[in-house]
Amino acid sequence: MEYEFNFVVDGIGVDDDKVVEIVHDTFDGVLTRHRGRHFLDVSESGVNAIDAAHRIVVRLRSSLPDLRLVRVDPDLVGVSDIAERVERSRQNVQQWVSGERRQDKRPFPEPEGVAGRSPVWRWGDVNAWLAQFGEGDDVCPPTREEALTIDFLLPKWQRTLDDGLPLVRFAAADTGDGREEERETVQRLLEGTLTLPGVLERIAAFPVPATERQRLTVVCAVLTDRLSSVVSRIGHDEVWAVLAFQGAEDELCLQPVGTAHAPGAIPVSAFGLGRDATVGDLLLVQTNGPDDSPVPPLTPVGLD
Repeated sequence: MEYEFNFVVDGIGVDDDKVVEIVHDTFDGVLTRHRGRHFLDVSESGVNAIDAAHRIVVRLRSSLPDLRLVRVDPDLVGVSDIAERVERSRQNVQQWVSGERRQDKRPFPEPEGVAGRSPVWRWGDVNAWLAQFGEGDDVCPPTREEALTIDFLLPKWQRTLDDGLPLVRFAAADTGDGREEERETVQRLLEGTLTLPGVLERIAAFPVPATERQRLTVVCAVLTDRLSSVVSRIGHDEVWAVLAFQGAEDELCLQPVGTAHAPGAIPVSAFGLGRDATVGDLLLVQTNGPDDSPVPPLTPVGLD
């Protein structure tokens, strides 16, 4: 999914030709200034809006180290604005708002506030509502809930990058099998572990390409999850991730895993494992080894 973000930013300006060139050429974005405040309009793909924001923050800060992302602009729209964007009449939009039309869909979103005497909405909320019947944009802005989450995370993300550490993105190895709570337990354990001195630095030392050093995907799994499911959670532009799971004695285990294109990875076939191997199979190899010689944990493995 492609998501569009309009960030309020500091640290860069439209008067800097080099910055404007990077924004345009590298990100296909637009940097504008309005009443002394700068706005950066960019888009990024992701499994959801938070993931896309996570990805674009890393890319932006890598290319524009002086950039400070302040918050997501809410992009407030009134009835006339909505009508213009979707090429409908004001009366048509007003019928949506009042519930006279599209009664078979969920209710029109609540307004964000009032400007003058007229209600205004976040375009992201309106766009999500319009998507129910094919009227929304192909590039989706974040909803109110998503934007508030991103605003909350932006300072933390940027402090982490300022410290030279990667941003961690958590993903579940699988869903819908009734073991989501166990994977969430692994994530909570890992979140606490990452706050300990040196842990994130150790993970960041994995032999990943330079392009992936600022963003790290951690896949939380249970022993029955297939390694192929773990690898499938690696981002489309990444080749490495860290597998996190609880071992036989509930200890937290971390294992670098990669795709077939991950440099330096040892194929799982070298340990006698196939594509259907599970996380538990990998743990057995780590414990006993393919020839009664244990494979050291943190050995980077790749799926053939």
